[in-house]
Amino acid sequence: MLKKKLILGIAAPIVMVGFPISAISCSTEKLTAETIKLNTEDNVYVKSNVNDYKNVGRIFDNEVSYRIRKDGQRITVKQSLWEYFNYIEGEIVSLADGDTMTVRVTQQPKVLPNGRTINLPNIIRIRIPLIDTLEENTPNVGEEEKALAHIDSEYARGLLPVGTKVRVISKNWTDKTYDRVVGSVFFGENFVRNFAIEMLAAGYTLARISTEDINDFIADYNKPEGQPRNLYSYTLPYAAYAINYGILNKKGFYGEPHNFKDPYVLASKYQEHGSDLIDSSLFILHPSLWSKSTIKPNEENNIYKFLKSKLK
Repeated sequence: MLKKKLILGIAAPIVMVGFPISAISCSTEKLTAETIKLNTEDNVYVKSNVNDYKNVGRIFDNEVSYRIRKDGQRITVKQSLWEYFNYIEGEIVSLADGDTMTVRVTQQPKVLPNGRTINLPNIIRIRIPLIDTLEENTPNVGEEEKALAHIDSEYARGLLPVGTKVRVISKNWTDKTYDRVVGSVFFGENFVRNFAIEMLAAGYTLARISTEDINDFIADYNKPEGQPRNLYSYTLPYAAYAINYGILNKKGFYGEPHNFKDPYVLASKYQEHGSDLIDSSLFILHPSLWSKSTIKPNEENNIYKFLKSKLK
């Protein structure tokens, strides 16, 4: 888990001072199986069905093309998105907690179109992007957070038992958080399931989405299908559906025996990060889940409002 707090700031900072945990909903629209669906006219998202969180990997089967300079000439490169994001394959060695794992690399990235290569160590530690689970192994964390973290860690280990074959993609394999590379982990048949999205849908974590991720998503929206986008621009819509699905269906901490009423209650259990961690989930939370004491959701700070503003 990241130990530095990340506060979501988009067009204006989100200030959350002294809000009551139960003061939910600045929207009259209720959370239902229909309202959590993302309504979009962006062909990339429509064709891949971003409301189907069990098949995130299929979007990376799409092909993109772009131009590079090689040997003094401009050439066009065509790749699947898996190749574009320099995928590796490997096997799970261990999971330290709900968002950190160790993988044995069995297949290195392919040679890049410009002829360069990426060579990773045989064993790598991976920090999962887009989520931040409770702290289990930090010395100063209280017993309640450790106990809850143990629950989400065990769920994660059930998703990815030792030996599970995985495919991992990254924005940048040299980008590290402490001693970990940052990579999106896929598993299951044809690698269609995404670990972070599964944890959100299971109700065991909050999201950690940066202002950069949001700005990239907004800038990438409605780009031509074959034009590459930023990595998380492909996965953010799935994350939005998944986190709201988990809350609506009382999954994980929202169900028995914990019965957390809403994500603000879950955020209050993050002693290491502080309850302000909720701020980094707001972009993908349905507007009906926003606290009344925050600024109102709009097309610049909420994916549902943004997509609605783009409908013709």
